[in-house]
Amino acid sequence: MSKLYACIISEDAKRDKAVLVSVAKQFSYSIETLEDGVLFDVSGLENLIGDPGQLIKNILAQLKANDISGQIRIADTPDTAILLARSDSSHLFNDTFEEFQNLPLQDFPIEKDTLDIFHDLGIRKVHELRQIPANELIGRYGQQFKNVIDVIEQKGNRRLQPNLKENSVGWSYDLDFPIDDFEQLIFVINRGLDQLLYQVKNRGFSTEQLDISFKLRTKTERSYEIKASFPTIEKKFWLKLVNLRISLDPPEAEIVSINMMSWFTRPRPDQRGLYAVSRPASEDLQLTVNKLKNMVGEENVGVPVLLDQRLPKAFNLDPERFPQGREKIEIRSEASIVAFTYFNPPIPAEVFVRDKRLLSIKTPHFSGSVRQYSGVWKASSKWWDKPWRIQEWDIEVENGGVYRLCKGRRSWSVIGEYD
Repeated sequence: MSKLYACIISEDAKRDKAVLVSVAKQFSYSIETLEDGVLFDVSGLENLIGDPGQLIKNILAQLKANDISGQIRIADTPDTAILLARSDSSHLFNDTFEEFQNLPLQDFPIEKDTLDIFHDLGIRKVHELRQIPANELIGRYGQQFKNVIDVIEQKGNRRLQPNLKENSVGWSYDLDFPIDDFEQLIFVINRGLDQLLYQVKNRGFSTEQLDISFKLRTKTERSYEIKASFPTIEKKFWLKLVNLRISLDPPEAEIVSINMMSWFTRPRPDQRGLYAVSRPASEDLQLTVNKLKNMVGEENVGVPVLLDQRLPKAFNLDPERFPQGREKIEIRSEASIVAFTYFNPPIPAEVFVRDKRLLSIKTPHFSGSVRQYSGVWKASSKWWDKPWRIQEWDIEVENGGVYRLCKGRRSWSVIGEYD
Protein backbone atom coordinates (compact mmCIF):
# COMPACT_ATOMS: atom_id res chain seq x y z
CA MET A 1 0.00 0.00 0.00
CA SER A 2 1.39 3.41 -0.99
CA LYS A 3 2.02 6.02 1.65
CA LEU A 4 0.04 9.25 1.87
CA TYR A 5 0.88 12.34 3.90
CA ALA A 6 -1.30 15.35 4.66
CA CYS A 7 0.03 18.81 5.48
CA ILE A 8 -1.86 21.80 6.89
CA ILE A 9 -0.20 25.21 6.73
CA SER A 10 -1.68 28.05 8.81
CA GLU A 11 -1.06 31.80 8.64
CA ASP A 12 -0.59 31.87 12.41
CA ALA A 13 0.61 28.37 13.32
CA LYS A 14 1.78 29.43 16.78
CA ARG A 15 -1.71 30.61 17.70
CA ASP A 16 -3.47 27.70 15.98
CA LYS A 17 -1.06 24.91 17.02
CA ALA A 18 -3.37 23.26 19.56
CA VAL A 19 -6.29 23.20 17.10
CA LEU A 20 -4.13 21.95 14.21
CA VAL A 21 -2.83 19.10 16.35
CA SER A 22 -6.35 18.30 17.54
CA VAL A 23 -7.59 18.11 13.94
CA ALA A 24 -4.62 15.95 12.89
CA LYS A 25 -5.32 13.53 15.76
CA GLN A 26 -8.74 12.80 14.28
CA PHE A 27 -7.03 11.28 11.25
CA SER A 28 -3.67 9.98 12.48
CA TYR A 29 -1.50 9.12 15.49
CA SER A 30 1.72 9.82 13.56
CA ILE A 31 2.05 13.63 13.65
CA GLU A 32 4.92 16.07 13.15
CA THR A 33 4.53 19.73 14.04
CA LEU A 34 6.16 22.28 11.72
CA GLU A 35 7.01 25.94 12.26
CA ASP A 36 4.06 26.95 10.07
CA GLY A 37 1.72 23.98 10.38
CA VAL A 38 1.40 20.25 10.93
CA LEU A 39 2.27 17.11 8.91
CA PHE A 40 0.61 13.73 9.48
CA ASP A 41 0.38 10.24 7.97
CA VAL A 42 -3.03 9.45 6.40
CA SER A 43 -2.08 6.17 4.73
CA GLY A 44 -4.95 3.67 4.57
CA LEU A 45 -7.73 6.22 5.08
CA GLU A 46 -8.72 5.87 1.42
CA ASN A 47 -10.65 2.72 2.38
CA LEU A 48 -12.48 4.51 5.20
CA ILE A 49 -13.05 8.02 3.85
CA GLY A 50 -12.28 8.03 0.13
CA ASP A 51 -9.74 9.42 -2.32
CA PRO A 52 -7.36 12.27 -1.37
CA GLY A 53 -9.87 14.85 -2.59
CA GLN A 54 -12.57 13.55 -0.24
CA LEU A 55 -10.03 13.33 2.58
CA ILE A 56 -9.08 17.00 2.06
CA LYS A 57 -12.75 17.98 2.22
CA ASN A 58 -13.10 16.16 5.56
CA ILE A 59 -10.03 17.90 6.97
CA LEU A 60 -11.31 21.27 5.74
CA ALA A 61 -14.65 20.61 7.46
CA GLN A 62 -12.85 20.01 10.77
CA LEU A 63 -10.84 23.23 10.38
CA LYS A 64 -14.01 25.17 9.58
CA ALA A 65 -15.74 23.74 12.66
CA ASN A 66 -12.86 25.17 14.73
CA ASP A 67 -12.83 28.54 12.91
CA ILE A 68 -9.35 27.91 11.49
CA SER A 69 -8.28 28.54 7.89
CA GLY A 70 -5.34 26.81 6.29
CA GLN A 71 -3.78 25.37 3.14
CA ILE A 72 -4.09 21.58 2.86
CA ARG A 73 -2.34 19.13 0.53
CA ILE A 74 -1.99 15.36 0.36
CA ALA A 75 0.90 13.68 -1.45
CA ASP A 76 2.99 10.52 -1.63
CA THR A 77 6.00 12.05 0.16
CA PRO A 78 6.28 14.45 3.12
CA ASP A 79 8.33 16.97 1.12
CA THR A 80 5.76 17.12 -1.67
CA ALA A 81 2.86 17.61 0.75
CA ILE A 82 4.71 20.41 2.58
CA LEU A 83 5.75 22.26 -0.60
CA LEU A 84 2.26 22.06 -2.10
CA ALA A 85 0.63 23.25 1.13
CA ARG A 86 3.02 26.19 1.37
CA SER A 87 2.24 27.32 -2.20
CA ASP A 88 -0.36 30.00 -2.82
CA SER A 89 -2.25 28.15 -5.55
CA SER A 90 -5.87 27.11 -5.24
CA HIS A 91 -6.91 23.63 -4.07
CA LEU A 92 -6.38 21.12 -6.85
CA PHE A 93 -7.61 17.77 -5.59
CA ASN A 94 -6.83 15.62 -8.61
CA ASP A 95 -3.77 16.89 -10.49
CA THR A 96 -1.17 17.49 -7.78
CA PHE A 97 1.61 16.40 -10.17
CA GLU A 98 0.93 19.28 -12.56
CA GLU A 99 0.62 21.69 -9.64
CA PHE A 100 3.96 20.53 -8.27
CA GLN A 101 5.69 21.03 -11.64
CA ASN A 102 4.71 24.72 -11.58
CA LEU A 103 6.04 25.44 -8.09
CA PRO A 104 8.70 28.18 -7.93
CA LEU A 105 12.24 27.01 -7.15
CA GLN A 106 12.57 29.60 -4.40
CA ASP A 107 10.43 27.36 -2.18
CA PHE A 108 12.99 24.54 -2.40
CA PRO A 109 16.12 24.06 -0.24
CA ILE A 110 18.44 25.63 -2.82
CA GLU A 111 21.19 28.11 -1.93
CA LYS A 112 20.56 31.73 -2.88
CA ASP A 113 23.61 31.98 -5.18
CA THR A 114 22.41 28.94 -7.10
CA LEU A 115 18.89 30.35 -7.32
CA ASP A 116 20.27 33.60 -8.74
CA ILE A 117 22.13 31.68 -11.45
CA PHE A 118 18.96 29.70 -12.32
CA HIS A 119 17.00 32.96 -12.43
CA ASP A 120 19.52 34.53 -14.85
CA LEU A 121 19.22 31.45 -17.06
CA GLY A 122 15.41 31.71 -17.06
CA ILE A 123 14.95 28.64 -14.85
CA ARG A 124 12.37 29.60 -12.27
CA LYS A 125 10.03 26.60 -11.88
CA VAL A 126 10.33 22.87 -11.24
CA HIS A 127 9.46 21.70 -14.76
CA GLU A 128 12.12 24.02 -16.19
CA LEU A 129 14.85 22.62 -13.93
CA ARG A 130 13.86 19.05 -14.71
CA GLN A 131 14.79 19.59 -18.37
CA ILE A 132 18.46 19.71 -17.31
CA PRO A 133 20.08 16.26 -16.90
CA ALA A 134 20.52 15.35 -13.23
CA ASN A 135 24.15 14.23 -13.65
CA GLU A 136 25.10 17.65 -15.05
CA LEU A 137 23.49 19.42 -12.06
CA ILE A 138 25.31 17.12 -9.63
CA GLY A 139 28.60 17.61 -11.45
CA ARG A 140 28.15 21.39 -11.29
CA TYR A 141 26.79 21.86 -7.75
CA GLY A 142 28.11 18.81 -5.95
CA GLN A 143 26.73 15.53 -4.65
CA GLN A 144 24.57 17.28 -2.04
CA PHE A 145 22.45 18.71 -4.87
CA LYS A 146 21.10 15.19 -5.41
CA ASN A 147 18.85 15.78 -2.38
CA VAL A 148 17.24 18.70 -4.23
CA ILE A 149 16.80 16.55 -7.34
CA ASP A 150 15.12 13.81 -5.30
CA VAL A 151 12.65 16.33 -3.89
CA ILE A 152 11.96 17.75 -7.36
CA GLU A 153 11.37 14.25 -8.72
CA GLN A 154 9.12 13.54 -5.71
CA LYS A 155 11.45 10.78 -4.54
CA GLY A 156 12.68 12.51 -1.40
CA ASN A 157 13.83 10.21 1.41
CA ARG A 158 12.57 12.53 4.15
CA ARG A 159 10.49 10.69 6.72
CA LEU A 160 7.80 11.98 8.99
CA GLN A 161 9.26 12.54 12.46
CA PRO A 162 6.58 12.47 15.18
CA ASN A 163 7.57 15.14 17.70
CA LEU A 164 4.50 15.56 19.90
CA LYS A 165 5.63 15.12 23.49
CA GLU A 166 2.35 13.92 24.93
CA ASN A 167 2.18 12.40 28.38
CA SER A 168 -1.57 12.08 28.85
CA VAL A 169 -4.98 11.75 27.19
CA GLY A 170 -8.27 13.11 28.43
CA TRP A 171 -12.02 12.52 28.24
CA SER A 172 -14.81 14.86 29.30
CA TYR A 173 -18.58 14.67 29.30
CA ASP A 174 -21.32 17.21 30.07
CA LEU A 175 -24.31 15.51 31.65
CA ASP A 176 -27.80 16.17 30.30
CA PHE A 177 -29.03 16.64 33.86
CA PRO A 178 -27.30 16.74 37.27
CA ILE A 179 -26.89 13.38 38.97
CA ASP A 180 -26.22 12.37 42.56
CA ASP A 181 -26.99 8.66 42.20
CA PHE A 182 -23.79 6.65 42.63
CA GLU A 183 -24.82 3.87 40.23
CA GLN A 184 -25.54 6.38 37.47
CA LEU A 185 -22.18 8.04 38.05
CA ILE A 186 -20.27 4.74 37.80
CA PHE A 187 -22.20 3.92 34.60
CA VAL A 188 -21.00 7.16 32.97
CA ILE A 189 -17.43 6.70 34.24
CA ASN A 190 -17.44 3.17 32.80
CA ARG A 191 -18.23 4.64 29.39
CA GLY A 192 -15.44 7.19 29.73
CA LEU A 193 -12.89 4.57 30.81
CA ASP A 194 -13.66 2.56 27.67
CA GLN A 195 -12.64 5.46 25.43
CA LEU A 196 -9.78 6.69 27.62
CA LEU A 197 -8.00 3.34 28.00
CA TYR A 198 -8.56 2.60 24.30
CA GLN A 199 -6.59 5.75 23.43
CA VAL A 200 -3.83 4.80 25.88
CA LYS A 201 -3.54 1.32 24.37
CA ASN A 202 -3.48 2.62 20.78
CA ARG A 203 -0.50 4.82 21.64
CA GLY A 204 1.42 1.81 22.96
CA PHE A 205 1.36 2.94 26.58
CA SER A 206 -0.16 1.90 29.89
CA THR A 207 -1.21 3.99 32.88
CA GLU A 208 -0.88 3.99 36.65
CA GLN A 209 -2.67 7.27 37.43
CA LEU A 210 -6.13 8.65 36.69
CA ASP A 211 -7.20 12.18 37.55
CA ILE A 212 -10.96 12.66 37.83
CA SER A 213 -12.69 15.97 38.41
CA PHE A 214 -16.39 16.73 38.78
CA LYS A 215 -18.04 20.07 38.22
CA LEU A 216 -20.83 20.34 40.77
CA ARG A 217 -24.16 22.07 40.69
CA THR A 218 -22.89 24.47 43.34
CA LYS A 219 -20.38 25.79 40.73
CA THR A 220 -17.50 24.20 42.61
CA GLU A 221 -15.18 21.41 41.52
CA ARG A 222 -14.22 18.15 43.21
CA SER A 223 -11.02 16.35 42.15
CA TYR A 224 -9.61 12.87 42.80
CA GLU A 225 -6.10 11.59 42.10
CA ILE A 226 -6.26 7.81 41.80
CA LYS A 227 -2.96 5.91 41.62
CA ALA A 228 -2.02 2.29 41.19
CA SER A 229 1.34 0.88 42.23
CA PHE A 230 1.79 -0.70 38.79
CA PRO A 231 0.79 0.14 35.19
CA THR A 232 -2.36 -1.47 33.81
CA ILE A 233 -5.11 -0.77 31.28
CA GLU A 234 -7.51 -3.35 32.75
CA LYS A 235 -10.81 -1.46 32.77
CA LYS A 236 -12.52 -3.60 35.43
CA PHE A 237 -9.66 -2.95 37.83
CA TRP A 238 -9.73 0.84 37.31
CA LEU A 239 -13.51 0.91 37.63
CA LYS A 240 -13.37 -0.88 40.99
CA LEU A 241 -10.56 1.40 42.14
CA VAL A 242 -12.53 4.52 41.14
CA ASN A 243 -15.62 3.10 42.83
CA LEU A 244 -13.78 2.55 46.12
CA ARG A 245 -12.02 5.92 46.03
CA ILE A 246 -15.14 8.00 45.34
CA SER A 247 -17.28 6.05 47.81
CA LEU A 248 -14.66 6.78 50.48
CA ASP A 249 -15.10 10.54 49.98
CA PRO A 250 -18.15 11.28 47.76
CA PRO A 251 -18.89 14.71 46.23
CA GLU A 252 -21.00 16.99 48.40
CA ALA A 253 -23.37 18.11 45.60
CA GLU A 254 -24.92 16.95 42.33
CA ILE A 255 -22.54 16.45 39.41
CA VAL A 256 -23.04 18.33 36.12
CA SER A 257 -19.89 17.34 34.18
CA ILE A 258 -17.04 14.82 34.36
CA ASN A 259 -13.43 15.15 33.24
CA MET A 260 -10.91 12.29 33.31
CA MET A 261 -7.22 12.27 32.43
CA SER A 262 -4.89 9.29 32.10
CA TRP A 263 -1.11 9.69 32.40
CA PHE A 264 1.15 7.57 30.19
CA THR A 265 3.67 5.08 31.51
CA ARG A 266 5.47 2.06 30.10
CA PRO A 267 3.51 -1.22 30.10
CA ARG A 268 4.37 -4.03 32.48
CA PRO A 269 6.37 -6.95 31.04
CA ASP A 270 4.18 -10.01 30.57
CA GLN A 271 6.78 -12.38 32.06
CA ARG A 272 8.78 -11.33 35.13
CA GLY A 273 11.11 -14.31 34.99
CA LEU A 274 11.14 -18.00 34.16
CA TYR A 275 11.74 -18.98 37.78
CA ALA A 276 9.86 -16.11 39.42
CA VAL A 277 7.97 -17.02 42.58
CA SER A 278 4.21 -17.07 42.09
CA ARG A 279 2.52 -14.13 43.81
CA PRO A 280 -1.04 -12.83 44.02
CA ALA A 281 -2.02 -10.56 41.14
CA SER A 282 -1.08 -6.92 41.72
CA GLU A 283 -4.65 -5.87 40.92
CA ASP A 284 -6.00 -8.05 43.75
CA LEU A 285 -3.56 -6.52 46.26
CA GLN A 286 -4.44 -2.97 45.19
CA LEU A 287 -8.17 -3.56 45.50
CA THR A 288 -7.78 -5.28 48.90
CA VAL A 289 -5.75 -2.35 50.23
CA ASN A 290 -8.36 0.15 49.03
CA LYS A 291 -11.14 -1.88 50.65
CA LEU A 292 -9.21 -1.74 53.92
CA LYS A 293 -8.84 2.05 53.53
CA ASN A 294 -12.58 2.26 53.02
CA MET A 295 -13.17 0.31 56.25
CA VAL A 296 -10.61 1.75 58.68
CA GLY A 297 -9.66 5.08 57.08
CA GLU A 298 -7.00 6.00 54.54
CA GLU A 299 -4.56 7.26 57.17
CA ASN A 300 -4.50 3.84 58.90
CA VAL A 301 -3.32 1.76 55.90
CA GLY A 302 0.03 1.96 54.15
CA VAL A 303 3.69 1.02 54.16
CA PRO A 304 5.62 1.94 57.36
CA VAL A 305 8.24 4.60 56.74
CA LEU A 306 10.86 5.23 59.43
CA LEU A 307 11.40 8.79 60.62
CA ASP A 308 14.89 10.01 61.40
CA GLN A 309 13.64 11.60 64.62
CA ARG A 310 13.48 10.80 68.31
CA LEU A 311 9.76 10.43 68.89
CA PRO A 312 7.44 7.82 70.37
CA LYS A 313 6.78 5.34 67.55
CA ALA A 314 8.99 7.23 65.10
CA PHE A 315 7.38 6.06 61.85
CA ASN A 316 4.52 7.05 59.56
CA LEU A 317 2.24 5.09 57.25
CA ASP A 318 2.55 6.10 53.60
CA PRO A 319 -0.87 5.35 52.04
CA GLU A 320 0.44 5.82 48.48
CA ARG A 321 3.24 3.25 48.66
CA PHE A 322 3.02 -0.51 48.29
CA PRO A 323 5.62 -3.18 48.99
CA GLN A 324 7.27 -4.19 45.72
CA GLY A 325 8.34 -7.63 46.87
CA ARG A 326 11.86 -7.00 45.54
CA GLU A 327 13.33 -5.03 48.44
CA LYS A 328 16.99 -5.82 49.11
CA ILE A 329 18.76 -4.99 52.35
CA GLU A 330 22.52 -4.89 52.36
CA ILE A 331 23.74 -6.57 55.56
CA ARG A 332 27.32 -5.65 56.31
CA SER A 333 27.50 -7.47 59.63
CA GLU A 334 25.26 -9.52 61.85
CA ALA A 335 24.72 -6.57 64.20
CA SER A 336 24.02 -3.94 61.53
CA ILE A 337 20.21 -4.29 61.53
CA VAL A 338 18.01 -4.40 64.62
CA ALA A 339 14.24 -4.69 64.59
CA PHE A 340 12.04 -3.21 67.29
CA THR A 341 8.59 -4.40 68.35
CA TYR A 342 6.26 -2.01 70.17
CA PHE A 343 4.07 -3.35 72.97
CA ASN A 344 0.54 -2.06 72.67
CA PRO A 345 -0.37 -1.30 75.38
CA PRO A 346 2.99 -0.83 77.18
CA ILE A 347 3.79 -3.36 79.92
CA PRO A 348 3.74 -1.89 83.47
CA ALA A 349 6.95 -2.52 85.40
CA GLU A 350 8.52 -2.26 88.85
CA VAL A 351 12.13 -1.05 88.77
CA PHE A 352 14.62 -1.14 91.63
CA VAL A 353 17.08 1.81 91.57
CA ARG A 354 20.07 2.42 93.84
CA ASP A 355 22.40 5.41 93.59
CA LYS A 356 20.69 6.36 90.30
CA ARG A 357 21.55 2.99 88.81
CA LEU A 358 19.04 0.49 87.40
CA LEU A 359 19.49 -2.79 89.26
CA SER A 360 16.48 -5.01 88.50
CA ILE A 361 13.06 -5.05 86.85
CA LYS A 362 9.85 -6.99 87.42
CA THR A 363 6.88 -7.22 85.02
CA PRO A 364 3.90 -9.59 84.64
CA HIS A 365 5.79 -11.32 81.79
CA PHE A 366 9.45 -11.33 82.78
CA SER A 367 11.79 -10.23 85.55
CA GLY A 368 15.49 -10.23 86.33
CA SER A 369 18.58 -8.20 86.99
CA VAL A 370 19.59 -5.44 84.62
CA ARG A 371 22.92 -6.51 83.16
CA GLN A 372 23.58 -3.38 81.07
CA TYR A 373 21.70 -0.24 80.13
CA SER A 374 22.17 2.97 78.14
CA GLY A 375 20.48 6.28 78.80
CA VAL A 376 18.87 8.28 80.15
CA TRP A 377 17.40 10.14 77.12
CA LYS A 378 15.16 13.13 77.66
CA ALA A 379 15.34 14.94 74.32
CA SER A 380 12.55 15.08 71.72
CA SER A 381 12.79 15.96 68.01
CA LYS A 382 9.69 18.11 68.50
CA TRP A 383 10.78 19.98 71.62
CA TRP A 384 8.66 22.98 70.62
CA ASP A 385 5.44 20.95 70.47
CA LYS A 386 5.04 19.88 74.11
CA PRO A 387 7.24 19.34 77.18
CA TRP A 388 9.29 16.16 77.08
CA ARG A 389 8.42 14.45 80.37
CA ILE A 390 9.38 10.88 79.54
CA GLN A 391 12.76 9.40 80.39
CA GLU A 392 13.99 6.42 78.35
CA TRP A 393 16.59 3.68 78.71
CA ASP A 394 17.59 0.66 76.67
CA ILE A 395 18.16 -2.22 79.08
CA GLU A 396 19.45 -5.80 78.83
CA VAL A 397 17.75 -8.13 81.32
CA GLU A 398 19.53 -11.21 82.67
CA ASN A 399 18.11 -14.39 81.08
CA GLY A 400 15.84 -12.13 79.04
CA GLY A 401 16.13 -9.73 76.14
CA VAL A 402 16.82 -6.09 75.32
CA TYR A 403 13.95 -3.69 76.04
CA ARG A 404 13.04 -0.01 75.93
CA LEU A 405 12.22 1.19 79.45
CA CYS A 406 10.29 4.41 80.06
CA LYS A 407 9.48 6.45 83.13
CA GLY A 408 6.68 8.94 83.22
CA ARG A 409 5.83 11.21 86.10
CA ARG A 410 5.33 8.41 88.62
CA SER A 411 5.24 5.06 86.80
CA TRP A 412 7.55 2.78 84.87
CA SER A 413 6.67 0.80 81.74
CA VAL A 414 8.31 -1.30 79.03
CA ILE A 415 7.20 0.01 75.59
CA GLY A 416 8.94 -2.49 73.34
CA GLU A 417 11.58 -5.10 72.68
CA TYR A 418 14.57 -5.30 70.34
CA ASP A 419 14.59 -8.42 68.17
